[in-house]
Amino acid sequence: MSKPSAFQPTINNKKPHAFTGRFLLLIVAYFFAGRLGFLIQYINPNVSLLWLPAGIAVAALIRYGNRMVLPIYLASVVLELSAGFSIPIALTMSLGNTLGPLLCSLVLRHLKFNRQFIRRKDVVWFTVGTMAGMMLSATGGSLTLWQRGLITEVSPVWLTWWAGDVVGSLLIAPLLLSVSLESLALLRSRSKEVLAFLAVLFAINWSIFLMPHYQLQLTFVAVAAIVWPALRFGVTGASLTALASAVFAAWATSTGHGPFTNPELRANLLILWVYMTTMALLALLITALQAESAKAAQEVKEAFERINKVASRLPGLVMQYRIRPDRSTCIPFASDAILSIFEVSQDQVAENALFLLDRVDQRDMENGKNAIREAARTKSAWQSEFRFSRLDGSVRWLYIDGLPESEEDGSMLWHCFVTDITERKQAEKDLRIAAFTFESQEGIFVTNAEWTILRVNHAFTHITGYDNRELLGHNLEHHTTKQQDHMFYDNIERSLKQHHFWQGELWSKRKNGEIYPQMITLTAITDSRGEVSNYIGSFTDISRHKDYEAEIRNLAFYDPLTQLPNRRLLLDRLQHLISRGNRSDTHSAILFIDLDNFKTLNDTRGHDAGDILLVETASRLQTCMRESDTVARLGGDEFVVVLEELSTSRDEAIQQTDRIAEKIRQLLSLPYQIMDFEHHGSSSIGVCLFQGNDITVKDLFKRADTAMYEAKTSGRNAVRFFDPAMQAVLVVRMMLESNLRLALANNQFELYYQVQVNSDGNLIGAEALLRWIHPDRGFISPADFIPLAEETGLIIPIGLWVLETACAQLKQWENNEDTRHLSLAVNVSAKQFKQADFVDTFSEIVSRHDIDPTRLKIELTESTVLDNVDATTEKMHELKKLGISFSMDDFGTGYSSLAYLQRLPLNQLKIDQSFVRDLSDDENDATIVRAIISLGTNLGLNVIAEGVETSAQRSFLIEHNCYAFQGYLFSKPVPMDGFLKLLKRPELLK
Repeated sequence: MSKPSAFQPTINNKKPHAFTGRFLLLIVAYFFAGRLGFLIQYINPNVSLLWLPAGIAVAALIRYGNRMVLPIYLASVVLELSAGFSIPIALTMSLGNTLGPLLCSLVLRHLKFNRQFIRRKDVVWFTVGTMAGMMLSATGGSLTLWQRGLITEVSPVWLTWWAGDVVGSLLIAPLLLSVSLESLALLRSRSKEVLAFLAVLFAINWSIFLMPHYQLQLTFVAVAAIVWPALRFGVTGASLTALASAVFAAWATSTGHGPFTNPELRANLLILWVYMTTMALLALLITALQAESAKAAQEVKEAFERINKVASRLPGLVMQYRIRPDRSTCIPFASDAILSIFEVSQDQVAENALFLLDRVDQRDMENGKNAIREAARTKSAWQSEFRFSRLDGSVRWLYIDGLPESEEDGSMLWHCFVTDITERKQAEKDLRIAAFTFESQEGIFVTNAEWTILRVNHAFTHITGYDNRELLGHNLEHHTTKQQDHMFYDNIERSLKQHHFWQGELWSKRKNGEIYPQMITLTAITDSRGEVSNYIGSFTDISRHKDYEAEIRNLAFYDPLTQLPNRRLLLDRLQHLISRGNRSDTHSAILFIDLDNFKTLNDTRGHDAGDILLVETASRLQTCMRESDTVARLGGDEFVVVLEELSTSRDEAIQQTDRIAEKIRQLLSLPYQIMDFEHHGSSSIGVCLFQGNDITVKDLFKRADTAMYEAKTSGRNAVRFFDPAMQAVLVVRMMLESNLRLALANNQFELYYQVQVNSDGNLIGAEALLRWIHPDRGFISPADFIPLAEETGLIIPIGLWVLETACAQLKQWENNEDTRHLSLAVNVSAKQFKQADFVDTFSEIVSRHDIDPTRLKIELTESTVLDNVDATTEKMHELKKLGISFSMDDFGTGYSSLAYLQRLPLNQLKIDQSFVRDLSDDENDATIVRAIISLGTNLGLNVIAEGVETSAQRSFLIEHNCYAFQGYLFSKPVPMDGFLKLLKRPELLK
């Protein structure tokens, strides 16, 4: 199927409702356009000089095909009947009104007319076709009127009829043919310009036709105004403008206004018709010329793009390089490769390309300038290689080949081709390197497929003692030894055949008969058919390397200081011992030995003294070991002894191991003479007994290490056997630590609150206490996890969570009238308080929650406060400025200095519950409590007692001026829900 032409009517048989819509729309448009034409009467009241229905009919037939004949005929009949004609006259005249547009459309179809008016000949063909077709309609109409006696003169009526149909077609048909979504989008995109033009158009037509002094003959202005829409708004805009101007002119003339009013009606009609026709044709011609110009420009652009595509496929850059008389340069044309080669676009160098020379290596600039000057003088080609720096700092080699052309203004235009030759330069360099490498320190030889030597380098003759004349043309000899027999060489041949490569050690013979080891690499070179054409071998003399291997092995498996087996060799031996354990019933044992206070010796006497002690320890250990046993050094001051072939009885094996361990402990406790002083040392020994292969090396190390630390914990200079209970404790501790690390992230912590009351039984605050509620293990005592958190450092993030939660709770209390007066005490650990940024972090939390800081109280233990009094005092004073108060927790259990106590900015002393618990039964505790209360009162501090469980304790404290309490007498620590219940029932606190 051929591609449809622009004239081909748009018909969609799949949408009958669309045709029905067009059918009705055509009838309506035809009818109202005709009624408009009847308003503009000339010569005869039934004939109009501007008959737009003819143009509507032509456009419908061109756009939608001959199927529009019926609606056109029906529309014409209805129109003629509405004008007062009888049915026979209406039917006859409508036949001419239909056949005229049909003839026009047939003529245009034959001429392959393009309804977008993109060519001048489309305008000519449309004009000719319209004039020809409208002769038919004018003839039919005028003859019908004459025959019916409605007119007496046929000629003027025929001329007016024909002229009205022609001008109507020229005005309305192009508009209807060109209108589309694209044309409407163009008008919308330039809506402001369209509105401005309409204002100008109205002003021009008003000036021509309605101004009192229209005798000035300004009609040429309207003709000139048609240029604007023709150039800016396309066929649709230009046709619409011509139609509007024509209608305005026709209406004005018919009502006796404008320059076309003339007593002689025929002259008047002729001038008006010429005016309207000129407007229509001028609009179409200008748009056609513009379309042809745009098409020509597009063809030039496409031709340029095709040339540019061809240039872009070349392996380089095609460009023109202009050197002006003032020595400035530019690149007026360049293919797309300029982006990859020079990293600039053509637009960037279209006027100035001199800056590119700054990226050319200065070493190449002088030679390049001389070459281009000589080529310009002789008008010959110019070739040059130069280095060019890229934007990322890398350097590429470029080659330029240019041909000069002189220009009239004295400039020199070079037609150039630039290619990147970096790979070629690298290949040349690689060849030079390969040539140099061939003469390297390695012996290199090349043979053919039959192992006949073709070439050797100097190193080959130096290593083997043979010269070229003794080698070239001879087969490569195979030297058999006890290490390499014929099967060995067969394996080499098989590897070369399968993988084209073999590398390994080979024994060879020098010219003097000496056998020496080589490290050799053999490579098989294949041709295009995959068959081996050559072999290349490179080798080095590794005679010295063999001597080094023993030393390397010693360094790899033995401790360089003590010459004992190191960790690697020990692990290997232990693994071997365990793997063969199932073949023997005997027990074995591993002893972890750690020298006590070794670091002190190193720090006080230096590392030389420490090294002497380690060497002497290794010597002593070796003296008391059997030949089957192993003594090793793990590193630092840790040694390991492995005892093999102990008794098959576990009890006897334990006794044997204990005797040896005790012997080692006593031996290592003897004095050491180190340089000029005598050192007395000791050791802690951990022992793990094992049998068979039911244990791994890792578990052995872990158990022996656990036993050794148990020996250290028990006071050092001791021997301890591994007890499974030790491991169980460690496992529990490890699991607790692991769970503790997850507890904060999984929101397993909760704050409980223990009330603080005064002597009247009124609630004055609470202490926030951390509780851990594990999802599986349930409630975990703070006594179990708080020390572990302190030891692992997890107390810092946990402490931050406590402060955040406490401040959030205080903020809630502030918003409640019943809890606004309460204070909240929070314990801060020593490790958290010692953080350098504690004050800043705490201040930020208080500020972010926007709480009243006077209601927040920090409880510190004596050890925290007195560990570094100066630093602690400084931090306390900084927080005191915010309004934070401080309480010394567990007061009396430590060794508080009264001098330090006086310096600290404390607000409260808290009597430890250990003194309160036995207050009624132990006079010493009662005395201590009275002293603490008296001390606090004299220092101006509040005193609160914790652990109050009985009314007798409360009475004693009140009697001795302590009026704040905390304990089970009032409430256990409870979650916030329970705390709020206590708040609602204050009688429970009294």
